[in-house]
Amino acid sequence: MGRLSTWPAILGLSLAMIIVVLLREIPSSLSYASGILVLISLLGWVLEARQIAGPAPEVEPEHEEEEEAPGPSYWPVLLALGIVGIASGLIYDGKYGALVVALPLAAGSGAAWASILKREMIPTPEEAATIAAGPPIVASGGRILLPVAPNLLVAQAAGGAAIAIERPQTKEVSRRSLIQITFWSALGAGLLAIAGSLIDFLYPRGIIGFGGVVSPPGTIDTYPPGSKTQIPAGKFWLVNLTEEQGGPGFLALWWKCPHLGCTVPWRESFVFKDPVTTANTRGWFRCPCHGSTYNSAGVRVFGPAPRSMDHMKVTIDSASGRISVDTGTITKGTPDNATFAVKA
Repeated sequence: MGRLSTWPAILGLSLAMIIVVLLREIPSSLSYASGILVLISLLGWVLEARQIAGPAPEVEPEHEEEEEAPGPSYWPVLLALGIVGIASGLIYDGKYGALVVALPLAAGSGAAWASILKREMIPTPEEAATIAAGPPIVASGGRILLPVAPNLLVAQAAGGAAIAIERPQTKEVSRRSLIQITFWSALGAGLLAIAGSLIDFLYPRGIIGFGGVVSPPGTIDTYPPGSKTQIPAGKFWLVNLTEEQGGPGFLALWWKCPHLGCTVPWRESFVFKDPVTTANTRGWFRCPCHGSTYNSAGVRVFGPAPRSMDHMKVTIDSASGRISVDTGTITKGTPDNATFAVKA
């Protein structure tokens, strides 16, 4: 990965991951970020192997010289960490899991790019000789002479030679200065983008839809007792619990399964044995991914889900009968979900 153009690409990709995960919650984001790390590791490993191997010689030498053994490669370690991250992301579904990969990747790629730029700043022997010679010398007649080393001028002057030198005042931007300007500009723009996304995340403004207050259509009379209505704008099920279901009252269940984030549907015709009454009961929330099963109040009764379905804050206007659900205020599910139902 010794090419200058590779590290800026990785840095930009990692900054993009950071911004995306801060602006929008992504289920199993650690797995997605780790998958990108695996691809980067494989690409880096291949390029490193090709760089060590070098081009094939046109003619095989009669006496092959012993080559210096290459140093240890860190790409297999990153590859292994990426695979572990994919598995961890599937098990532990954190909101900002991708930052575990994106932040170190951004820091590492930025440091590697800065190291390459620093090496680029060191002049080669030819460039050092040119710098020591100084800029081109212009004679009084307007002729441009070749650069002359200062030690040569001193020797000529010591021998009694008369030397007249005119140095034009020119301001030129060198290649190194251009690289420095580009690097710091790109780094500054990336830091500003991260700062802006953090401010937008910590101080949201005018949120509409999921993350803000969502008002289901109609009034409380629109939703009869025992009904389960899917509200796509807020990503929740509006449930009107009956007394037999733990109510009465309205409950807004987040349709995201606490296991791996799959959308949980209400299956009216599904029959399952109620662990409380031991009777076969029709109608359950049933996750299509791994079979986690929940009752009308979102209480887990079966499956690998670690808890019951999460629920959101419900407010009912007594005058108009309108229901408002704050999708930004989410409470983790418990076996006591029904006690959070709001009466009309």
